[in-house]
Amino acid sequence: MGRTSLQMRLVGAHGSRSLRAVARGAGGGGAGGQVRSKSAATSSVLSTSSVVHRQHWGFKHREYGLQWYPSRDALLEADPGPVLVGTSYEYAKGERVTQARKYSAFQSHEDYFEVINDRLNDGLLHNLHEVMQETEARCLYFDLDGPPSYRAIHNTIISLLRQYVWWFFGGERRAWRPEALEPVVLTSEDPNKYSAHVVFPEVQFRDHAHQEEYIKVLLSALPALTVDMPDGSKLPLLEKIVDCMPYSRFQLFRGPYACKLKQGQLMADTCLEPEGYFRSDPLAAFASHVDPGYALPLPSVEQLLAENEELRHFRNSRSRLISLSARRGQNGMVSSQDEANLFQPLFQMPGDGELDLVGMTDVEQFETALKWLHPHRATQFWSWFRLSGVTYSMLARYTDNPGARRRILDAHFAWSRGYESFDKEENVNMIEKSQGRPVSGLSLLMRLARFDNPDMTVRETVMRIAFSGLERPWKTSAAVAVRAEA
Repeated sequence: MGRTSLQMRLVGAHGSRSLRAVARGAGGGGAGGQVRSKSAATSSVLSTSSVVHRQHWGFKHREYGLQWYPSRDALLEADPGPVLVGTSYEYAKGERVTQARKYSAFQSHEDYFEVINDRLNDGLLHNLHEVMQETEARCLYFDLDGPPSYRAIHNTIISLLRQYVWWFFGGERRAWRPEALEPVVLTSEDPNKYSAHVVFPEVQFRDHAHQEEYIKVLLSALPALTVDMPDGSKLPLLEKIVDCMPYSRFQLFRGPYACKLKQGQLMADTCLEPEGYFRSDPLAAFASHVDPGYALPLPSVEQLLAENEELRHFRNSRSRLISLSARRGQNGMVSSQDEANLFQPLFQMPGDGELDLVGMTDVEQFETALKWLHPHRATQFWSWFRLSGVTYSMLARYTDNPGARRRILDAHFAWSRGYESFDKEENVNMIEKSQGRPVSGLSLLMRLARFDNPDMTVRETVMRIAFSGLERPWKTSAAVAVRAEA
């Protein structure tokens, strides 16, 4: 398939009325489906039609018939079994309610599904997440997120995703049978958004490194598939709804029939229910379960790029855009997570001109650069997460300068208010979580400003000028008091 074959028309299949609704929903969303979670109240439907599970308050060592551990390190040290799982719980932190994760393991996916099945038979909800370690095999999977209006074209979305995966792996060149790449689709009835998990049991990776080779190329080519809308515009549908985040080295992924935890309740309408099973195998609904008997032979990434000019075009274009955002003399390499989430072409804005930062203090540059970011970055979780780390690093530079710290926080809050459900407390929590973790400094923010404005000239000095001459060497291990100043 070439570019033309990936341009789909939906008008005949669904009618213009539903597509106009989809177009309205698409217009206001963020990039790549990774929208920050809203702090909405529990739905009235849930409170009247499902069980309230108050037992998810506080850390409990025993739950779901398993022994639980408070951290990843504690879990791996205990080595309780080969099939790792996680679940959420809530606890009080001062006057706030905070959510955390704990970890355990099953001896097999059969045991995992047996617990799920027993709870279904007893009319009970659950919050079990698969956990994929860096060294473990896994199948190709996707997390789809979009506005509720996308539910009207759910079947079309899944069909397009399947066609895209077929095109990416060159199914026709491989002479794969027509029924190949049958996905397991899990959907929820969440009224706040369209949500689905999709697992392809026939596409299997040895470990995270093997998965990453393919995923970074696959995600970079998502704009290849566009949909013709009734108004004549083209919608890069998959680029908008495929979440590029859930591919980390220690990845949690909500499992079959799992619900989200909110305000002490498991939300029944967020239950991810399989629409069917691959070859009637319920274990195929787990992204972390691989059956070698299902596996299709995969060509190397190098072979895929060599034989597909269109795929090569999109991969090279993404690499070039990222490289151009680096300052002269700066290492242009970025992590795969940043590449997939921070450096999306959807964030690039038209317009030339010059942004002159020469002579500004680092605080002034921080304030100015935030104003030049694409507005939708405030709605994307990964941008918010990474820029909260930048804010923390800036605060750590000025532990003895309350005026500078006030300006840094005010600039962060002003930028983050671009998210319609902005909450100051939530932002303080995210900034505080950077303590003790490796975070990026002002250079990342400056690079994103250059990336989002590719036709604009950005003038800046290599040496950072400290605000009021009170710059301090910073370490993320140092405690930085954020809350009192917020």
